[in-house]
Amino acid sequence: MTIQTDIHNAVLRITLNRPEALNAFDIPDLQKLAGILTDAKSNPEVRAVTITGTGRAFSAGADIKAMEQMSEEDFARAASLYQELARISQDLDKPMIAAINGFALGGGLEIALMCDLRIAGKAAKLGLPDAYMGFSPTGGLTWLLTRMVGLSVAMDMALTTDMLDAGESLRVGLVSRVVEDGDLLPTAQELAERMASFPKTGLRNIKRSFLAAADADFSTVLTLEEAYDSDCFRSEETQAALKAFIDSRKRK
Repeated sequence: MTIQTDIHNAVLRITLNRPEALNAFDIPDLQKLAGILTDAKSNPEVRAVTITGTGRAFSAGADIKAMEQMSEEDFARAASLYQELARISQDLDKPMIAAINGFALGGGLEIALMCDLRIAGKAAKLGLPDAYMGFSPTGGLTWLLTRMVGLSVAMDMALTTDMLDAGESLRVGLVSRVVEDGDLLPTAQELAERMASFPKTGLRNIKRSFLAAADADFSTVLTLEEAYDSDCFRSEETQAALKAFIDSRKRK
C-alpha cells in the first residue's frame, strides 16, 4: 500500500492509498503506519492526526491474499503489529481522528477504534468479518469496542459479522458524527485544526485522563484528574491561552 502523508496547519494527514484492494494491510503497511505514528509523537510540527482511505473504503483490514502465503511466524508478526499500533496510538499524546469513508472492516475497524474520534461519511459500513473466516479480533478491539458500545452490541458485531451503516454506528456510539460523504475530509480537517490550536498539555491530559478512567476506580480517577489539571495550569501555553481568553472577555 502507498500510505501518503502531509502536514497542513499542524495536522498530520494520513491517507491509505490502495483503493484496488480496499486499502487492505499487509505486514509492510502495518510497519510503515507504526513508524509514521511513532514519528508523529516526537514531531513538534504535528499537533493532531487524521487518517482516512481512498476510494470505496477506509480499510477492509488484513490483506487476505497476502495471508494465504503467510507462515505461522508471519501471521504472528502481523498480529503483533496490530497490538503495537494500539499501544502507539494510546501513547500518542495528540488527538487522532478517523475519517471513515466506505468500508471499515476487521483490521480496518481496529485502526479506526484506535483513534480518539471517529467521523463517518454516510456511505460508511463498519463491521467485523473475522468470525466468518475463523479468526478473532486484535488491536485491542475487544477492550476498545466494548467500552464504546457495550458488551451486547460488541458481541453481536463480532459473532454475527453483521455490518453497521453510518446511522446505526452513530446510534450505538461507534462513531461520534455522521456527515455527507463530500464533507467528510473537510470536517475531519477542521476539527483537527481546531484541536491543534488548543494548548497541547490540556489535550494530552484529556486523552490520558479518559483512557486511565476506563479501568480505574472513582477515587483513583479523582486523584488523576486533580494531578493532570494542575499540570495543565503550570503550562506556559495554558497560561497564555487563559490570559487571551480573559482579555477577549474584557473587550466585550
